[in-house]
Amino acid sequence: MLARGALCRWAAEVPKQATHDLPKLASLVQTAGTGVSLPIRTLSRLAQLQVRTYATETVKKAVKAKAAAGESVKKTTTAKKPAAKKATKKAAPKKTKKKAAAPKKKKRTTSRPKKPLTDSEKLNKSIAQLRALALRAPVARRGLSAFNVYVAENVDKNAGSASAAMPSVAAAFKDITPAERERLNHLAAERNEARAAEYKAWVESHTVDEIRIANNARRLLRKKLAERDSLAGKAPTARRPANTDHIPDDRRVKRPLTSFTIFFAERSSSSDFKGIAVTEKAKLIAEEWKALSASEKQRFEDQNAAEKQRYARETSES
Repeated sequence: MLARGALCRWAAEVPKQATHDLPKLASLVQTAGTGVSLPIRTLSRLAQLQVRTYATETVKKAVKAKAAAGESVKKTTTAKKPAAKKATKKAAPKKTKKKAAAPKKKKRTTSRPKKPLTDSEKLNKSIAQLRALALRAPVARRGLSAFNVYVAENVDKNAGSASAAMPSVAAAFKDITPAERERLNHLAAERNEARAAEYKAWVESHTVDEIRIANNARRLLRKKLAERDSLAGKAPTARRPANTDHIPDDRRVKRPLTSFTIFFAERSSSSDFKGIAVTEKAKLIAEEWKALSASEKQRFEDQNAAEKQRYARETSES
């Protein structure tokens, strides 16, 4: 065993140690200071420290000698792993200013100006517009007669012209028996009833305003068609064109009749004007109205007042 003094003298003689060996040497000195004897094997550790120190000094001297001789010295260092490359963001492409588009050249319009419509073309265009507003009924409002039923049963519409067969059919109708006429009258009444129901359903499928607009269009349409016929040189007829009759609508409140209208309806229904044309009859009735005294007109004035009250009541209820 070594004494404390001998250990201190030995430590003083030991060359300088590396920094990482100093903790071990300090531990040995502290142990010796406490009076604890160190085992012999500890000396081997101290010898190892000394040898390591000498080896380090020898290596340093050899490195310095080689450096002085100009020889290259390779340091043995631990290979470092290559650092992972940082992901670099791609630079956004620079925005290039768009060149201002050149102004487009105006195309030359080669279309010719529209020709102004002639009077006949304007008339036909107006008639087409009125027909669209006038509405088209699914069945005619006029009632069927026994003759209409007889013609429908005896004229084959698919065999040539039906108008050519009409004279013979009309002559045969005059010779039918009373029983046959009764049968035809019965069929005509049934068909008229069915047609009236269909016509009423068609009217009620439209609003009151639509029927009112259709009646106004039909009234104007009759005038336009008459004007076209006169330009074409056709003679006027008493029969109205199809789909130009007034459409009766029970839902609409009837306007109050004037005193003259009441007088005209009463006089025109009498037998005094039988066989007189409508225009002549209207002139005669107008002259009679002017010739009436105030007391004679009072009866029609009272009826006109009652009509106004009825109109006001019905409009308030609707």
